[in-house]
Amino acid sequence: MNVYHPRVSAGIWLLGMLLLGVLGLETLSRDWLETGFLALLPKIEQRPEVAEAIERHNQLLNRKVIWLSGAASAEVAIANARQLERQVRDSGLFGNIMFEVAQDQAVNQYKRLFAYRYQWLDAPTRKLLETNPQALLDQNLEMLYSPVGQMQAAMLERDPLLLFGRMISSQKPGNLSLEQGVVVLRDGQKVWALLLTDLDNSQLPLEKLENLLQLSRNAAAAMQKAGGELLVSGLPLFTAYGAESAKQEISTVGVGSSIGIILLFGFTFRSVRPLLLSATAIASGLAAALIVSVWVFGKIHIITLVFGASLIGVVDDYAQHYLCDSFGERDWNPRKGLAAIFPALFLGLVSNLLSYAGLGFSPFPGLQEVALFSAVGLFAAWLTVVLLFPLLLTGFKFAHEPALLKLAVLWERDWPAWVVNNRRWLAPLLLVVLAGGIWKLTPRDDVRLLQSAPPALLQSAEKISRLLQVRDSQFFLVSGKDQQEWHRNEQQLLEKLDALVQSKALKSYEALSRYWPDPATQQNNYRLVKHTLFDSGLAGHYMNDLGFDRAAIAAEAKAFIEAEPNTLKLEDWLAMADEGERSLWLGCAKERCSGIVALSQIQDFAALASLPPLPGVVWVDHVEELSSLFARYRVRASVLLFAAFALVLAGLCFKFGRRGAVTVMSIPLISALTALALTGWFNQLFSLFNLFALLLVLGIGVDYAAFFFLAGERRTSTSLAVTLSGLTTLLSFGLLAVSSTEIVHAFGFTVAVGIITAMLTAPLIGTCTKVVAEQK
Repeated sequence: MNVYHPRVSAGIWLLGMLLLGVLGLETLSRDWLETGFLALLPKIEQRPEVAEAIERHNQLLNRKVIWLSGAASAEVAIANARQLERQVRDSGLFGNIMFEVAQDQAVNQYKRLFAYRYQWLDAPTRKLLETNPQALLDQNLEMLYSPVGQMQAAMLERDPLLLFGRMISSQKPGNLSLEQGVVVLRDGQKVWALLLTDLDNSQLPLEKLENLLQLSRNAAAAMQKAGGELLVSGLPLFTAYGAESAKQEISTVGVGSSIGIILLFGFTFRSVRPLLLSATAIASGLAAALIVSVWVFGKIHIITLVFGASLIGVVDDYAQHYLCDSFGERDWNPRKGLAAIFPALFLGLVSNLLSYAGLGFSPFPGLQEVALFSAVGLFAAWLTVVLLFPLLLTGFKFAHEPALLKLAVLWERDWPAWVVNNRRWLAPLLLVVLAGGIWKLTPRDDVRLLQSAPPALLQSAEKISRLLQVRDSQFFLVSGKDQQEWHRNEQQLLEKLDALVQSKALKSYEALSRYWPDPATQQNNYRLVKHTLFDSGLAGHYMNDLGFDRAAIAAEAKAFIEAEPNTLKLEDWLAMADEGERSLWLGCAKERCSGIVALSQIQDFAALASLPPLPGVVWVDHVEELSSLFARYRVRASVLLFAAFALVLAGLCFKFGRRGAVTVMSIPLISALTALALTGWFNQLFSLFNLFALLLVLGIGVDYAAFFFLAGERRTSTSLAVTLSGLTTLLSFGLLAVSSTEIVHAFGFTVAVGIITAMLTAPLIGTCTKVVAEQK
């Protein structure tokens, strides 16, 4: 303070803000807001090929939105779907819209595949040829003479053995059909028309998410008015609901904190200048936090802004401590006041920065952003108070005694006395509450708690998954040293999966080798057809029975001989496949070929996870992987929390000595234990994020305790400052407890309980011993 000059310090602050503004103009001019749910998740601790498979598996889902138009008849469902398709197309949100299937495209694909009809055999056909080829031909005859035989009769002349028709039918989902060029499916008395869309931007900017949400609501209302029903689902829609919820929470927390601070400042200080100074500290802190965070990370998640809005009540603490100090002395001036409270201000800043640094060790990108955002915001607000306030408060003095000061004095004076007088029953009660609540804690490490969704959207997604057999998040990764080994390994897996489908443990699966047989299998299939149907003469007798003349039978035999060298390579088949089928192939790299076997409607997870080890097959459960990561890092966070307490204690020992350090640390310790205990008693979520919340309780608790420990004769103004600080912090972090996202709610609940406990226990420092001595 001997070299402190308010004008020079204010000039340094102004220069820093100007440089920050220049950086902000460059940084915030680009797209900097992240909204996707997957951006919150850490990279799993897994082999690179598994991580790549998860990434490929998620790519198909990241932009996909599925729409189903339901009605009592196919005509109405398709008519409503056509209207929906126009709304979707006019929105401009989607780069790819699949509604009406082009007949030419399907015909061309069939023509290209038809040449390989003898090499492509579905599993039931191959099994019949191996065991009883005559039964296969008998089935053909039975089907041709049945009511549905007219549909196959059209292909009979070109494919008399119906091998191609069997193969195509085996690959088409049984509940899907094509009417008026539109894919429809029937579910009881209702018919659904399918519309598939892909957003044209996988980055999911906020304005497009808002438009998507509004589009789905308008479409549902229009469909209901027309007498139909709309089902819509997809990861972008879940992200849109999450972004909307986050925006509402930012508004709730930000506006609630701001209104609370304005009312408290008006009621306490009765002057516009303190309010403007506090607003300056808050604005500079939040601006610096936003600009620096975007500059470091490139983009920040909208959830970071939810926590950033809650920072309003915390960054205001330093301004409140400085302003409240002016009520402590008659001859107060800004320079003298800063000199008196600077040690406590500095200690509070360091403890808070250490707490937020603990968040930075989290593996979750979202918490890393929150850590940097909060640390920068606190430091910038602290610098604003220290560098700018002395100049702007020159000549200013409060001419009143605020009513809140009288209440704070009564609380600071009478509350410790009441605690001492009732310590005989309060101490055992506190031990019972702490021990019982901590005993009731039950960890819940579920990654799905990171996202909230309304029940209607969850029900719609579940119904669409049942109707369309949408892929689950779990899958098998199959690999081999080349395509042939990969294909062999996958076929061994499919044999096991077929058994699970029959036992109802699994509804269905998708696998590349189910659609495309490798060259060796194609040649084996050809030889099987040759041996069982053509060399044996069964094919000729069968065609003769159907009424084919000798020329037609000879032509079929010739076509069969000419088709012998035909082999469809995987690359050529992928060029004709749809996006879903192509996504199953991961390619060949580093002498390793791999693909995905996708699963739908898993009923028995244990049966899948406990399949016997198969060569080249890895079970991948992304949700379980991340939930396990949550559990592992919850244990690590417990160690980190203990280390943070020990580190702060060591620092306090250096500053205050062993006894003083233990006294100060008792406040955050009791606050943290109380927050954990009440989490248990109220059956709140307990996860990794509660432990990170306790890091903030540590910082805030040390802040309050240090101010009272260093207060000396300034306990009056200190009690007012801590009261104001606690109330504004509760208005910010406490409002997180109203979040619809369970993890954010738990974070807010833990911090709120910790702050209240710190407010109640901090005044006990330096007064309980005095009260006991007076009683003696």
